[in-house]
Amino acid sequence: MSRSWERQVRKNQQKVNNLRQKTGQDRVGAAGAQAYDTFKGRNYMFPTFLLIIAIFLTIITIAAQTSGVEEASGTSYWFIIVMYLILAVIMFLRRPFLRVGKDRLTTIRFNRERTLMAGDIAKFRIEKGFVTVETKGKGANWIFSRFLKMFKTEEIAQRVTEFAAQHQIPIERK
Repeated sequence: MSRSWERQVRKNQQKVNNLRQKTGQDRVGAAGAQAYDTFKGRNYMFPTFLLIIAIFLTIITIAAQTSGVEEASGTSYWFIIVMYLILAVIMFLRRPFLRVGKDRLTTIRFNRERTLMAGDIAKFRIEKGFVTVETKGKGANWIFSRFLKMFKTEEIAQRVTEFAAQHQIPIERK
């Protein structure tokens, strides 16, 4: 098949798979059968920051209520504090991931699933505790760290090395 035909098939297959996913059916074709290696981390920095904000707001609200400020006697302040706590729990339970496929990398960034094809990768930088995917063009680099998101960077480095060997992508080790 020609490349344009393959692109058209892939495009139509993606539309069908999106419709099937909405109805709860299995995916069809190679897009559903493609094997991925998924590496999951745990986000704890941002939830901790939200928890600190909630504690700070609680202290301020209690101090304002005990000093007799009328505006602080409403329930809206407590509602905001509870919303910060709920957001912190949601962000903690939602695990970041790196999914390595045959010809693409997928991760979640800014609450959206982002995909990077092998041709869009400039190089991989592997350091102790960090794996960086440098992109070609405008996109920001993807950084997977052991400290910030608790990724198992040794396993990611092994899989990324295999991925780079398959697609002739340079690797920089530090």
